[in-house]
Amino acid sequence: MNSHRDDPAWQDPQRGSAAADRDDLLDPRTQIVTDREAYLGQGRHDVGRRISDDQVELFITADVPGSLQREFVQHTPEFITLHDLGTSAGMRLLTSLAGAAGTRVQRLSIRRQGHGVALAVLQFVEMPLADGSQVRVYSTDLNADAPTRAQVARVLLGYSRLGVLLVGEVPPHALAGQLGPLHEQLVRGPWPNRELLMVPLGGGTALAAHAAQLAAGSTVAVQVTPHADKPRQAWAYIGGAWNRQHGSAGTQRTLSTDMTQPGRHGHSGPGSLPNSEAPTQPMGLQPLPGARAPAPPAIPSLPPPTPMPRVGEPSGWKSYAERCLLIKGAVASCVFDLHTSQALASAGGPPSADRLAQQGAVLLGQMNDASRALGLGPARAEASVSTGSHHLILRPVPGHPGVALHLVVQASTGNLTLARMQLERIEPPQ
Repeated sequence: MNSHRDDPAWQDPQRGSAAADRDDLLDPRTQIVTDREAYLGQGRHDVGRRISDDQVELFITADVPGSLQREFVQHTPEFITLHDLGTSAGMRLLTSLAGAAGTRVQRLSIRRQGHGVALAVLQFVEMPLADGSQVRVYSTDLNADAPTRAQVARVLLGYSRLGVLLVGEVPPHALAGQLGPLHEQLVRGPWPNRELLMVPLGGGTALAAHAAQLAAGSTVAVQVTPHADKPRQAWAYIGGAWNRQHGSAGTQRTLSTDMTQPGRHGHSGPGSLPNSEAPTQPMGLQPLPGARAPAPPAIPSLPPPTPMPRVGEPSGWKSYAERCLLIKGAVASCVFDLHTSQALASAGGPPSADRLAQQGAVLLGQMNDASRALGLGPARAEASVSTGSHHLILRPVPGHPGVALHLVVQASTGNLTLARMQLERIEPPQ
């Protein structure tokens, strides 16, 4: 009896294609990518996933400091960290950098996986480098609870390529107390950072001895710059330190130390103002034949950068808060910084200025989070809340990005609509 032979035209599909299937699985023609950033080739060395021009998100499953540290270890980004000691100049320097570069201050929102409320919000600016890439400049003045803020600040400083300590008017004993925990972290580790830069903003602050004590027993070099009165001076020192780390000026990873020309390398990336918001100039009219051509208009010079704030420096915010309090029924007014949740000036009360500033920033932040979660984009920093006895009015101060007003109006003697109309007529300080 002849032995059975398989017809070559009808081979078992399971056996005949086993090797081919294995090869296809190992090298599929259609690649499956689980992450949009990996598909687009974006953010491979930065933390978070970009969701808009000025918004980045990071979802975590553990605590904020530990998760952020793991992200830095995994992606090994190079960045600069600004840390305030006795001042709030870090966020103001970021704002000045963003304004000079024509970009926005961006936000990194860290959220729990499966939850919409941000556990911490970090703010940063992306500055162009000579090779066309960008470097992030973070501020440790973040929105989070106090323990998280302190721990995240140490992570940002410890894993930065350049850590910058902006030192205000701080008594020597108070400064030593603030530097003590930082010194312990430098010695104990982990602390991959190898250079800290101390920039004195307050007059008469001798930092050489403090720098030596901070660096003692560690492998970190602590440098002290000359006194900086203005943001452009502070940035010149910071950019110079960064360039020393990356070789002489003109190499690929260097920064422009001139804050008025940060984008001279011609790079435009996330955070840049869209074309609809870019400044424009009217086109000149063509002269009639035989008409005398007018002289070209003079190019307006840029205003000088805003000086670094000093502790106790007077401003026009106090007068503005007092004028807002003259509105019928108003019992308390507070002008506050949206980025730092700190009061700039107040009048009346209670509630206290600190509570008005903190709760106002929280309320506006939650409104923004809810608006983005609903797919409506960022919300305008304006709101009104009515209770049985009071009206709360939150609105941005015109002409001052990042500054808002929190006004409390007694419902029995004031009118919400009239109060909002009267607020629009009060001129803010120039």
